Order: sequence, then structure tokens, then C-alpha cells
Amino acid sequence: MATRFITPSLPGLGLNNIALATDRPVKQPLGTKFVADDGHEYILAKASANIASAAVCVLTEPAMTMATGAGDWTAPTRTGGVPSGATAWFQKTAI
Repeated sequence: MATRFITPSLPGLGLNNIALATDRPVKQPLGTKFVADDGHEYILAKASANIASAAVCVLTEPAMTMATGAGDWTAPTRTGGVPSGATAWFQKTAI
């Protein structure tokens, strides 16, 4: 079963999708957080460099950018990972 939004229900970029820098802007602002039915918190952030699929990431605030490193977030599991400049939902590694 696919993971779904719980709080709040958000329109726009789907949980398992990314928005490339060349795509139209995402409806939610960077830094938007929610809890999904898998119990994990997710945050909308922009990749500051190419990020491999399911890589552990570090969040930089207030820019809300992610980079590979020893952080608290995990990149989406997807073929090709998250390209630099793309917006995606990153999962909080621990519940």
C-alpha cells in the first residue's frame, strides 16, 4: 500500500514525486511538514546537489535545502535519486 498524507492533507506535489527546477512551481512552500500514515514526518525541501536514492541527508535552514550527509532525513527511494535543484519530500529517518 502506498504511503498517504495524514496531517494535513496537502494538494500539489505527490509524496513519491519530485519537481525539477524546470517544472512549474510547487504549491506548498519549502519547509512544509506533515505526518504520513507510515508514522514518519516528511518535509518539502530542495536538493542543493545530486542526491542518490534513499541517501541520508542534512537539512540546511532557513534555505530548506538538502545535501547528502550525516543528517536526520532520508531522500525518496526512486530511480535516479533527486537531481540538484529538484524539490522533493524527504522523510525523517527516525519516527
